[in-house]
Amino acid sequence: MATPQQIQELVAAVQTLNLEVQALKTDNAALQQRVTAREQQTTDLPHLPLGSGKFNGSERKVKEFLEACNIHFAFRKGAFASDHAKGDFMITHMTGKALAWATSLVSQSDPVLQDYSAFQNLLRQTFLRTECAYFACEDLLDVCQGNSDLLMYISTFKKLAA
Repeated sequence: MATPQQIQELVAAVQTLNLEVQALKTDNAALQQRVTAREQQTTDLPHLPLGSGKFNGSERKVKEFLEACNIHFAFRKGAFASDHAKGDFMITHMTGKALAWATSLVSQSDPVLQDYSAFQNLLRQTFLRTECAYFACEDLLDVCQGNSDLLMYISTFKKLAA
């Protein structure tokens, strides 16, 4: 059986938790308002002119996505006065692994979101392999044993993988 002191401690703990829940509800409501405001800002803007829709992180679409965004920002300078607004707009035009990547930046309040140039560079670094790496991957996919012996095949594979 609980003592009166233990009951008082439990009541105090429940009250503290209740206050924390109320604070979290307030924070959540404020965040929901911010999200709604941002959605309204981007809803009023025309869709990004990408031939294949939203950017999904495909290496082949990185340059096309960045060029389309830059053209869009050039024609809508008033709508994108801040670097943060540009990054937000780009994120609303992402899907798949690109959206997962951007979501992690947003959830961590990464400072790169405040600097459009840094955001673009990070996007390039994340989704665009260097030409050497790209061609090495292509070569690795083309490696097959064919008529050569196993040791020659392994040697070729190791050379290309290095």
